[in-house]
Amino acid sequence: MLSAFKLDHCRLSRLELDDSDDLTSSVWVDLIEPEDDEREKVQKELGQSLATRPELEDIEASARFFEDEDGLHIHSFFFFEDAEDHAGNATVAFTIRDGRLYTLRERELPAFRLYRMRARNQTLVDGNAYELLLDLFETKIEQLADEIENIYSDLESLSRVIMEGRQGEEYDDALSTLAELEDVGWKVRLCLMDTQRALNFLVRKTRLPSGQLEQAREILRDIESLLPHNESLFQKVNFLMQAAMGFINIEQSRIIKIFSVVSVVFLPPTLVASSYGMNFEFMPELKWSFGYPGAIVLMILAGLAPYLYFKRKNWL
Repeated sequence: MLSAFKLDHCRLSRLELDDSDDLTSSVWVDLIEPEDDEREKVQKELGQSLATRPELEDIEASARFFEDEDGLHIHSFFFFEDAEDHAGNATVAFTIRDGRLYTLRERELPAFRLYRMRARNQTLVDGNAYELLLDLFETKIEQLADEIENIYSDLESLSRVIMEGRQGEEYDDALSTLAELEDVGWKVRLCLMDTQRALNFLVRKTRLPSGQLEQAREILRDIESLLPHNESLFQKVNFLMQAAMGFINIEQSRIIKIFSVVSVVFLPPTLVASSYGMNFEFMPELKWSFGYPGAIVLMILAGLAPYLYFKRKNWL
């Protein structure tokens, strides 16, 4: 999908495009999984090829942040959660050339959607491509801060579940949730660090306008304040995982102790039965017509009753 935006009284407004329209009046061209004709249209306007999937996946700094005769190029991670609440990072390719911002991505992203909603009523200060780029980065950092707050809230709830000594199944659910939160936290950290690298490149290697230079430094300060919070999340997750595993081990030791006591209690009767079991002349049960089927039923009940009891106590 191809979208283009222009400045209208220092505010972004969407351009209605058709096949005959050019992009000369736009300040931002946004592509989401573009079709071949859309790619060709933008490449003709840009004067160069758009980034391919392998190029988007490169992690070397020299491949993700560089400036050449074709303009400024930045590839940066953006955090998202899919329909099944699985977290991930998608790479967005940014290119600034001739005062226009080009963005290429493979999916819709929350930060972009939120920024477009805000841009309807938000007045741009300088109205240049660098300001658009940094506004998108700023929106991304706000989203990551919200994700960190959500993880904190989830960890607080899990902490109460684990410390109150619940049933084993709840510990299993807690461990699964902790693993998911650790994965989300790791992806948030990766996104923060990648954005930090991109902004450091902009500040040190490019000639940002004075207003955008201060904006970039402010975003860097926000990232530096979020990274320690993110690190503390990993420490909290590891602590809760160790605590949950410790409680599970204690519960398992208690169950094993019960089984051991039961085995010892029934060992003497079993020894007597094995020694004298059928060694008697007078056994009234031998003449019972229902003796054999009754014994079979009794054996089944004797095996089933303990199983159901242990199952109810969550020992199995």
